[in-house]
Amino acid sequence: MIERMRKRSWPCRLGLAGGIDKDGSRAAELLAAGFDSVEFGTVTPQPEEGHNSGLAALVSRLASLSPRLTDKPRVGIGIGMSSSGPPAALPDEWASGFRGARAIADYACFNLSARRYQSLLNTAHLPLLRYAFATVAAVRQSEQGRDVAVTLKIPLGVDDAFPLALAETAVSEGFDAIIAVLPDSAHRLDRLRLLADRLHGKAGLVAVGGIRNADDARAAHAAGADGVQVHRVFTELGAACLPALGRTTTSAQQLI
Repeated sequence: MIERMRKRSWPCRLGLAGGIDKDGSRAAELLAAGFDSVEFGTVTPQPEEGHNSGLAALVSRLASLSPRLTDKPRVGIGIGMSSSGPPAALPDEWASGFRGARAIADYACFNLSARRYQSLLNTAHLPLLRYAFATVAAVRQSEQGRDVAVTLKIPLGVDDAFPLALAETAVSEGFDAIIAVLPDSAHRLDRLRLLADRLHGKAGLVAVGGIRNADDARAAHAAGADGVQVHRVFTELGAACLPALGRTTTSAQQLI
């Protein structure tokens, strides 16, 4: 199953990025908006006051929704690491997060893009990160239940080689897709194209950051992305942003 999923392109052309709803309180609205996928979180396995109410609370609220709201859009859950934990706790926290999310999620997103996690993004932590990837993949293979895709979200950076190497490492350990946060740079699509070339189609590639209209989405697709996610334009306009992205609020037509 893992090999089959890794060799197909990411199925969600237009997704809503994480960060908008961390507790599921807007789930019915977001799932009905017209996106191919909606990502909730990022949350941690245990509640963190001032940050999020924890994974169990989010999963419980999503599970309470009418099935008709969760049939169409794919549900993603972003998994983070407790701010009080040492870096060495990352594999166990990710494994715990995956176990908690798999009952309701179609994919789990392991988020290293937020500022609080970026201290891990250096070569000194590569062995730890590789072990975290392998731990998640092992949990996925060993436990019965729904086959939930696993993705890694990372900032793509402007000229740093480490994000590219990290993405390749995650894919080599069994991750299905990379969610790449595009830099605020004139060369942002060059970076995306470089990552797409490095992945060689072995995993899906999703671009997020600065996607505001259908032209932006097409440019990202042309640079090698299988899908895009939006965030800021939705926080500004709500579902009214969808027509500019080539989507109506009442259908799930693909971008052209």
